[in-house]
Amino acid sequence: MERVFGKDRGSMGSFFRMLQKARLPYLWILAYIAITALLTNVGISVTEYTAELFAGNVNFGTVVLPFLAFTLLSQLISSVSKIMSNLCVARIDRNIRKMIWSKTVRLPLRYYEKNKPKEMISRITTDITAISQLIMQVFVAILTSAYTLVITLGKIGSYDQKLMIALIAVLPLNLVIAFVMGKMKFGVLDLVNQKNAELTQTIAEKTNNLLLIKSYGKEEKELQTGQEKMKGFYKSSILNAWLGFATPMYALVGAMQFIVIVMVGRSFYSSGALTLTQWIAYYGFAVNIVNQLSAYCVYWTTFKGSQGATRRVAQIMEEMEEDIENGEHVEHLCGDIELREVDFSYEDKLLFDKLNLKIPAGRMTALIGPSGSGKTTLLNLVERMYPVSGGKILFGGEDTARYSLKSFRSEISYVTQESTLFAGTIRDNILFGIKREVTDEELEKACTDAEIMDFIREQPEGFQADVGEQGEKLSGGQKQRIAFARALLKQSDYLFMDEATAAMDIRGKDQVWKSVKRHMEGKTVLMVAHDRQTVQKADYIIVMHNGKIICQGEPAEVYAENTYYRELIGSEGQGR
Repeated sequence: MERVFGKDRGSMGSFFRMLQKARLPYLWILAYIAITALLTNVGISVTEYTAELFAGNVNFGTVVLPFLAFTLLSQLISSVSKIMSNLCVARIDRNIRKMIWSKTVRLPLRYYEKNKPKEMISRITTDITAISQLIMQVFVAILTSAYTLVITLGKIGSYDQKLMIALIAVLPLNLVIAFVMGKMKFGVLDLVNQKNAELTQTIAEKTNNLLLIKSYGKEEKELQTGQEKMKGFYKSSILNAWLGFATPMYALVGAMQFIVIVMVGRSFYSSGALTLTQWIAYYGFAVNIVNQLSAYCVYWTTFKGSQGATRRVAQIMEEMEEDIENGEHVEHLCGDIELREVDFSYEDKLLFDKLNLKIPAGRMTALIGPSGSGKTTLLNLVERMYPVSGGKILFGGEDTARYSLKSFRSEISYVTQESTLFAGTIRDNILFGIKREVTDEELEKACTDAEIMDFIREQPEGFQADVGEQGEKLSGGQKQRIAFARALLKQSDYLFMDEATAAMDIRGKDQVWKSVKRHMEGKTVLMVAHDRQTVQKADYIIVMHNGKIICQGEPAEVYAENTYYRELIGSEGQGR
């Protein structure tokens, strides 16, 4: 039972808490249950009129005509019931996907350091489908089947109470098989879903990096890697297929039940307790009850089979998300950036220990140092992409923790080295995140300042040219220029750059830096840089090493004190 309700294997508590947030289509589900209940009552009448016909009563007005009417009505209601079921499944899938996607974009970056982002594709597609099936084909089906059992047993009891009790006594024969097979189904389907997620993650990752694979001649290796993942998924699917042997076992137990049911009914009929019509109707009702009980066995195996999917989705919903709205709304950031006694760790690795640093406002500050010094992490901490373990980060003497993440981040422009783009047009990517109306003149000026306007004019579609998935149709430098144009349009007083011109040529860097200086005059620029050309644009230098500040100050001061800086910019740095 631990695998069913145990916390480590998938808590039902977390599952139902997730459903409370999913805004299930309860009215549609209730409508489906009501229609199914109506179908049950109509089915009772169909069975009784069928028994009359088998008993030889063929009166057209009292038997044949009602039989035809109730049969037609049963088929119509059954069709409506199936449509309602499909509508409920579609709405459940839609609502849960919306919920999971909303959760996904609000999870902190640290979640994705511990979990593979591309595996989320399987969570939002395959696992969500398993949840809707669980709701409609198990939980709701149990309710409708229970109603059918009660109504049918009540009808049999109206013939003879002893007959009803005798029938109940022989029903539970196949529950043990259902329990065992359900336990097996859970383990196997959990493995299938996990292998499917791994395969999805591998394919998505490799197809996005085909250039790297081809440039290093690793086609065969990655082909083998993909095939191994496919093989793992295949093996788990084959294992799942072998569970099909449960069907003959259910059939054998069902056949044994039918024999017992017939013998019980036959004895009542022989003793005169049942009329011929009641005996035939009893057999029809008994068959229906056995089918309902067999359905409960299917419900159990379906429940166990989907438990792994529900556990994984429920675990995502249990994760702590960023509350981007909580806190004061900041209208305008200003002043020096200060880190005061800041602690930060990556899992168990301490990176910053009581770090103190002041970044002057209104200047262009360069963060330099060997790889792994903590430069990019420092940028991310200042923009509150990660929460600090201890200490404070202040802007103009005000603790940034008091501000809402949404309003705080909107005051900062951040250009990364990767300059990630989304599939869509150039215009869509430049205006991404811009919360004001941008005129065509502003857009063209920003693109001119970012040295991308000439390229756009060369495109037949202009700003409507498609950039491809993740900007694959553009060069690295072009993507960085688009990111710069976006940053310039944001018009923030703080601009963060993480090797943001690394993919540009020398002329492109000079032109972009001229635009940055013009647009950010009197404003604060904080940049991570490793090349001399970029570092020389700064008028304030901070040197980092192993999470510590080694040296900081005016370029001339740092040049005199720090060997790393002198080696980076060479003799051209003297006198600065």
